[in-house]
Amino acid sequence: MRFLKPLVLLVVLLGLVPAAAAQERARAKEVIVGFAAEPRSLLPNTIVDWTTNNQVEHMYDRFVDRDPKDYKPAPMLATGWKIVNDTTWEFSLRQGVRFHNGEPFNAASVKATMDYIKDPASKTHYLPRWALVKEVQIVNDSTVRFVTEKPWPGLIDRMAATDFLPMPPKALKEQGVQALAAKPIGTGPFKFVQWVRDERLVLEKNPDYWQGPPDLNRVTFRFIPEFSARLAALLAGEIDIMKDVPPHAVELVDRSGKARVRATVSSRINYLALVNLKPGPMQDLRLRKAVHHAVNVDELIQQVLKRRASKMCGPLSPLNVDYSPKGECVKYDPARALALFKEAGVDPARLTLTLDTPSGRYPLDKDVSLAIAAQLQRLGIKVNVVVNEWGTHLDKIKNRTTGDMFFLGWGPALDAQGTIEQLFQTAPTYSSYGGNKPLEAKIAQAVTIVDPKRRLEAWAEIQQMVRDEVPWVFLWQQHDLYGVAHWIEWKPRADEKVWMFEAKVVPR
Repeated sequence: MRFLKPLVLLVVLLGLVPAAAAQERARAKEVIVGFAAEPRSLLPNTIVDWTTNNQVEHMYDRFVDRDPKDYKPAPMLATGWKIVNDTTWEFSLRQGVRFHNGEPFNAASVKATMDYIKDPASKTHYLPRWALVKEVQIVNDSTVRFVTEKPWPGLIDRMAATDFLPMPPKALKEQGVQALAAKPIGTGPFKFVQWVRDERLVLEKNPDYWQGPPDLNRVTFRFIPEFSARLAALLAGEIDIMKDVPPHAVELVDRSGKARVRATVSSRINYLALVNLKPGPMQDLRLRKAVHHAVNVDELIQQVLKRRASKMCGPLSPLNVDYSPKGECVKYDPARALALFKEAGVDPARLTLTLDTPSGRYPLDKDVSLAIAAQLQRLGIKVNVVVNEWGTHLDKIKNRTTGDMFFLGWGPALDAQGTIEQLFQTAPTYSSYGGNKPLEAKIAQAVTIVDPKRRLEAWAEIQQMVRDEVPWVFLWQQHDLYGVAHWIEWKPRADEKVWMFEAKVVPR
């Protein structure tokens, strides 16, 4: 890549200068994490965005967590749960936990949080994700019941994500959401210190954390949009953990003597959305198929990502518990693409498409988008690639103002409802495809099926329906590459929970 040779020189030069600042941070147990973007809000249960939630989760705990080994739902603020009947779940709550302002965590916290989500005035992205919840009933201070409109076996999977982070009811009522957005008050392992817009978010240790205090005294998230700038900061010792090391720079990082790459196959999927939610060529199934046949996914993985991705042939990856291996991949076939264009009465040489992409949010996202544009141009299609700042990119998707195509990732993608329900119906925030009533009816039915075997069969049928509709160019399951300073002990997780409570300083 263009910046690789200058970085080699940078590494040589930096080797002559002691990384005093990094050494001082190691002694003080302070870690700086380099992310591509800042949070879109510090108010939990509001914005569906991995970057936002990964930072907010350091201050707020999940109600139900995921086990870092098998990613199944695991206790957190809820210590256990049981199904009372087909429409009622009962949760036991952890006792003795307090919010950062001293308020006790109890059943009132759980009910107040769901009331906030369910209130249309809150304008939270999570409202449709909890549409099946009828009410939260307080049994006693340490027990609550979630009553649903219909049977919902997937409720526990929805819980085991950032979809429900309990908030302090007294502060929520008396101070309001704007105060909590300005100064978060959670039960998490770190407390809020400072948010400097477009620059950094600073957190400090919560010495009274219910799982015991974290090893780190301070965590700073720095916002560095470009891969090259993040990589330079890692090699210069300005940051200690880097999200998304470019695949071609892995050896450079490992040879630097300052950090090494920690890798994992992620549950996150990357795709090129073919937008049918507004007038345009992608409303025609033949053209969506033609575009998919014109994109050589294997070439992208080989040439751009240096084999650091796993090809997908449908909307779910093998890490998803509802994944079906049935169904064929859409093959790279330029001749078939041209035949479909002809059948649709469209001359690809007269076709102009717009592709929206972020830059720095996903592994080589801009480079991938430019490579896809080049592949489509082999058939004569003119592609205008629009590069967006991350917040702008999300706003364009949410407001349905993207071009004909957009590049996006989705994760953690560990259950079918969390992906298929959110991305292949008209209403959800980040959907690019909708208007298919038979598909939407099948989805609505699948989420209520209690029998595990029948539910898997239903999701398998739905996955085939999605493949047939070609709402995306199905790309790949992401491989996560983190650059981690030698003095930090931390392992990445497939569910992408970059949780600094799990990080420790190792004496060198």
